Amino acid sequence: MLLSPEQFARLTEYASYSSHKLPDMLQWFTPNGMLHKYLYDDGQTLDFDGFTHFLNVYFGADLPSDLTQQLFLSFAYPPGVQQNRTSFLSVVQNVFHVEEGKVNVEKQNDSDNDNKLHKMKEERRPSLLEKTIHNVKNVLTTSSATQYLSDNRYKDNNNINIDNALSRRIPLKPLVCYLALLEAAPPEEKLQFVFHVYDSDDNGYLDNTEIECIIEQMMNVARYQQWDTIELEPILRKMMQDIDYDKNGIVSLEEWIRGGLTTIPLLVLLGIDLEMKEDGSHIWKLRHFSKPSYCHVCCSLLVGWGGKQGLACALCKYTVHERCVLQAKNNCIHTYTAYPKQDMKMSHHWSDSNNTGKCNKCKLTVGIFQGKKCRWCNVLLHHNCINEWINECDLGPLSYHVLPPINIIPSFLDTNKTESTPGALLQTTTPSGNKRPLLVLINPKSGGRQGERIFRKFQYLLNPRQVYNLAKHSPDVGLKLFKGIKNCNVLVAGGDGTVGWVLEAMDKMNYTNENRPPVAVLPLGTGNDLARCLKWGGGYENESLTDILFNIEKASHIYMDRWQITIEPTKKGEKHDPQPYNIINNYFSIGVDASIAHRFHMMREKYPEKFNSRMRNKLWYFELGTTETLQNTYKNLNEQIDILCDGDTIDIGEGPNLEGLALLNIPSIYGGSNMWGTAKKKLSLWKNTSLFSPINGSSSNLHSKVQDIGDKLIEVVGLESIMQISQIKAGVKTARRLAQCGTVVIQTHKSFPMQIDGEPWLQKACILQITHKNQVPMLVGKCGKKHFNFKLFRRKSVDSNCSH
Repeated sequence: MLLSPEQFARLTEYASYSSHKLPDMLQWFTPNGMLHKYLYDDGQTLDFDGFTHFLNVYFGADLPSDLTQQLFLSFAYPPGVQQNRTSFLSVVQNVFHVEEGKVNVEKQNDSDNDNKLHKMKEERRPSLLEKTIHNVKNVLTTSSATQYLSDNRYKDNNNINIDNALSRRIPLKPLVCYLALLEAAPPEEKLQFVFHVYDSDDNGYLDNTEIECIIEQMMNVARYQQWDTIELEPILRKMMQDIDYDKNGIVSLEEWIRGGLTTIPLLVLLGIDLEMKEDGSHIWKLRHFSKPSYCHVCCSLLVGWGGKQGLACALCKYTVHERCVLQAKNNCIHTYTAYPKQDMKMSHHWSDSNNTGKCNKCKLTVGIFQGKKCRWCNVLLHHNCINEWINECDLGPLSYHVLPPINIIPSFLDTNKTESTPGALLQTTTPSGNKRPLLVLINPKSGGRQGERIFRKFQYLLNPRQVYNLAKHSPDVGLKLFKGIKNCNVLVAGGDGTVGWVLEAMDKMNYTNENRPPVAVLPLGTGNDLARCLKWGGGYENESLTDILFNIEKASHIYMDRWQITIEPTKKGEKHDPQPYNIINNYFSIGVDASIAHRFHMMREKYPEKFNSRMRNKLWYFELGTTETLQNTYKNLNEQIDILCDGDTIDIGEGPNLEGLALLNIPSIYGGSNMWGTAKKKLSLWKNTSLFSPINGSSSNLHSKVQDIGDKLIEVVGLESIMQISQIKAGVKTARRLAQCGTVVIQTHKSFPMQIDGEPWLQKACILQITHKNQVPMLVGKCGKKHFNFKLFRRKSVDSNCSH
């Protein structure tokens, strides 16, 4: 299609964050809907303005103009039949010229081609939907097409003027079907959408012409994936023939879904993710291998254009050619035990080794397909050495974290119903020995989609039943499965917001203090103050997941405070932004820093494409901070805020003017800055002690107070300006200490930007009360990441303030 790979990735990114569903959007085109005015009299087509507004509403953001134009043109101009074109037309292969509402094909010198073209038109006139499908299927255009759209040469007499192109109308139905493919949905639903997209005449079945469109679509995707399409095309044609079960020459919707779910290359090449359903079935993924690998079916080397390609199972690494996938056995691992027996032992899962290695028994080299490898313990043995190896599998180096399949059974077979979860299909039991199975909860949207990459890796390293995608399942699904295990750990892969989400879900599980599993953090994205404090680092940088699991095994336990925040507006009935959280895990702030965070959040929601890198985000923060410094909006904070700590009034008007307040639960904020600072030695007489405001007029010795994340106390500090925040980030200054207490009450007399754990909102005048909620067990890494910093510029450590 007209979109370049980069633009298609951006469109997919927008779709992943959309909160709207297409069935709801279609209701807006009804006569009383907000988008009905953009439909033309035919009730089926949109112009460019309506198209743009529809996309902006659906994605919840204003798409860049170049992306919107490219997508509109991909629907407005389906490809034609001429192949010998130049410049822009050679990039998109074929294009129709529009004159007075009719589609005319440029004359060709070859009269035979003209005859064939007229014959095609007489036999069957393509519908607008079919033409659009032809265009949407192409995934081959490079940035040269985008460049040519803005080139003056595109406006000559032989080509289409861009303004005229954008004045066309496009049909609504194929647009909706196309966007549906970008939504997260089960394979059955996506197959149904694909069927309706390619059923251009809406007669309820796919004829030969429509099937050819599907084959061409998959071929273009294969070219984009650098597959060997010469070998692939006959395979796809054979597969499409096999889907026609009654051999009547047409494919019904029932046949399409039934055959599509079992035709792996079709699902892969249509961009439909496979999910684990039947135990023992493979989950196929496209792979480009960095070293020689062989097909498990035909035993031949995997070779293709651009390198070695094939399909590999994400769970067991069983590898095949695309032509061999239908002959592949359903010999993947079993993730649970369907028929448990008393005193069951864990068995190996052997598969033929398709690469070389050393035999764990005799230490000699094992050649290609000369031995077998266990998926669970990774032991490699010659065929002759297997009989001499122990039958019970020890699950290998990661056995401390792995939940054995023998400890997962169907819930209806569990005789002890005390720990069972109503409605659950599977039930877990506690493994024997000194082990702590790990529940992994991954947010795939965090950290530039790092989560998607590590999700499959964890599925291979552990039992797939231990790993959950939080974009598809809420945390309680995995927590309920692990409820029956007495000793387990939880790993949250995501940002601080994801950690808070999981901790809140754990609150609802009604754990006892002894049975609540401790939580480790794999930080994705930016910030990650909690992960820094707990020595898991500031962000995942493609480290070995095996090393991270070993670090979790050696981690120590601590208890972390959490705080309840309740907000009561002083003026009833006033509208205000919804409060993002009612629990504080990291920090809460009002004023200048929350203002910058709120403006940054609003801009990112509106222009997400401008916030796609850490460096660019920092530059935006710098620009917003500079603007706030010039405006000086919150210079008289003491006149608009009253604050009580443990019932005593804090006079924030003493000393330099404050522009913000922050309540700190952990000694890390702004991506590693320590606002409270480390405990200071006794101050000299000449030091200005008035900078530390006394509580109720008495000396509180705040300069000697130590911050601890498990002391049931929260620290209150004041922020003087944006400049001071910059100095705090640089590690050369700390905030102004105001109090260390167990309860805080704040009354605001006007609207203020606020933020909880980095989630900002605008709050009308209100009364806020912060009280201690509970303590939760967390895991602290043994050592942080190694960084080579010059001593002169080294930032003050936040780790020293996390009590173990």
